[in-house]
Amino acid sequence: MEILNLYGSLNGQTEKVALEIAKVAEQAGHNVSTVNLKKEGVIFDLLKYDLTFVGSGVYTWLPGKSVKEWIERQLGYARDNDLILPGSPRVPGKFACVYCTYAGPHTGEAEAIPAIKYMGQLFDHLGISVADEWSVVGAFVPGKMQHFNTSGRLGNIEGRPNADDLKQVREKTAGLLSSLQECVVD
Repeated sequence: MEILNLYGSLNGQTEKVALEIAKVAEQAGHNVSTVNLKKEGVIFDLLKYDLTFVGSGVYTWLPGKSVKEWIERQLGYARDNDLILPGSPRVPGKFACVYCTYAGPHTGEAEAIPAIKYMGQLFDHLGISVADEWSVVGAFVPGKMQHFNTSGRLGNIEGRPNADDLKQVREKTAGLLSSLQECVVD
């Protein structure tokens, strides 16, 4: 499969997840392009890829600035190229997986869901089926926010995503790749 692995990571938590995804996909023999959207202002032909992963940290219930700006650029590209059709018909063999890292200090995982849904809408509008949605716990890195790592709705999240969280990411990635193998159109 041709896989595009996009992420926006402000403090490194989402990057940890993206790199695990890349490792698993490469080990399975897939062609993977991994891009940190924070560093690159690029536009992609998303229909060129069989599977696109996109991930972001969560900031006030939405993806980070670099991912939101990328989505806006992609929407502009899609509109300019008449890629958004009424009813958003499915494009056979094209899939996406959207994920986020989040701390959820106030309302837990509920803080992550809007970010995941926001990112997924780009793909859904293009007819790319969102095959999976993941939320991965990630501790606050900035010093002024670290008190939330032990006092929030999720309890003590210091050091997360940890080895167990990243193992789950690897397992989910392998499972998703396996489940889509027969769905990809040559």
